[in-house]
Amino acid sequence: MQTFDLVGIGVGPFNLSLAALAEPTGMKSLFLEKNAEFSWHPGLMLPNGSLQVSPLKDCVTLADPTSPYSFLNYLALHQRLYSFINKHGANTSRREFADYYRWVAQQLASVRFGEEVVDVTPCDDGFYVSTPAQRYIARSIALGIGIEPHIPDCARQWLGSTVCHAAHFLEQPEIAYGERVMVVGGGQSGAEIVEHLLGMPDIGQITWITSRGNLFAMDESSFVNESYLPSYSQYFQSLPLGRRRAIVSDEKLTSDGISAALSNRIYELMYERCHVEGRSDLIRVVSNVAMTAIAPVKQRWKVLMQSQATGNERDMTVDRIVLATGFRPRRSPFIDKIIQHARMEDGLPVMRDDYSVEFKQPMRGKVYLQNRSRIQHGLQSVNLSLVAYRSSRIVNSVLGRNFYPEVPDSQLLNQLESFREPSKSVNLRPLEVVCASAKLA
Repeated sequence: MQTFDLVGIGVGPFNLSLAALAEPTGMKSLFLEKNAEFSWHPGLMLPNGSLQVSPLKDCVTLADPTSPYSFLNYLALHQRLYSFINKHGANTSRREFADYYRWVAQQLASVRFGEEVVDVTPCDDGFYVSTPAQRYIARSIALGIGIEPHIPDCARQWLGSTVCHAAHFLEQPEIAYGERVMVVGGGQSGAEIVEHLLGMPDIGQITWITSRGNLFAMDESSFVNESYLPSYSQYFQSLPLGRRRAIVSDEKLTSDGISAALSNRIYELMYERCHVEGRSDLIRVVSNVAMTAIAPVKQRWKVLMQSQATGNERDMTVDRIVLATGFRPRRSPFIDKIIQHARMEDGLPVMRDDYSVEFKQPMRGKVYLQNRSRIQHGLQSVNLSLVAYRSSRIVNSVLGRNFYPEVPDSQLLNQLESFREPSKSVNLRPLEVVCASAKLA
């Protein structure tokens, strides 16, 4: 039976980053993924879909800019680095970034596809990690099985080709001439699908509903992005859990809104098609409304909606419903079995600053959670912005030493706690004394 310092379970962007940063350390690691190849939301790879963060926030660059697994090296080896610079855009498409991820995965010997983990149990040396083919010993494990679509209760029983989550939008039959389509959800995924639908000349009608008070744009300003720096992440983790929970709620639109550029493009498309082309009934956008029920009516769908401001209800009939209703951490029996032994606070497992779980009784090995600590570690923990930093912290923890810098950058927006006492005593005179001296002068 093979023994590894670290076994990663699931290979999405987070554990792929961990595998890439573990590779040069000498650590013996293994990463197991049930799918046959790397896959990153294939049903959402729309032609105009763009990455919402800088491509420099790739698997490795912000922890190790010299790594061969960087996005810039990917561009150089594919002979398009100069072209990327010449296109006058610092961003990239999600399709290109998905291809970058596949390129990284293909180079890492520690990553194995087509091998599903079915159980994890503690043992004297750490954990037994079992697949249908064999069993491994892991001194530590990193759980990164990803996310799954969040489906509203009223839609769950009707899922199929004409009621689907946005994650599977491109996997469904093409939209037919004259179809009436409803998109539910006012975030980035819903907006990208609406933009796609507006570009279809034969679409019948689009209804876009959101429970939010408006189609809020994501705040991407420079000072706001200071919240996605390692030093802020460390400060955030030092706060009481209740305060962290409040900050996550307050800062939601720093990662969960529509990009401003996309929002403006949609508005221009709506103006052109509704006013210039004269199709005033092509699209209806309704805010502050919840979908409360769905019922089949003659191969179509009757949707009941309720205003969250007044409680008034309306219904309408559509041909297709696309649920852009977000994602949630994927459930797994063996993860639930492990987490039940964790020390809990306010219903959440307590997690250390190295992203490992704190257990009621000491375990032989550490359990690191990827993309499952939105409250404990903040929005930074579920966002691509700090993926390399987070992975570097886990690598350092497994090694027991700092192979990568703990805080690789400094902030321009600081917290009071970061202030240091002056090295020399300073004579701070009372204000009234200063004012009196000024008058005498």
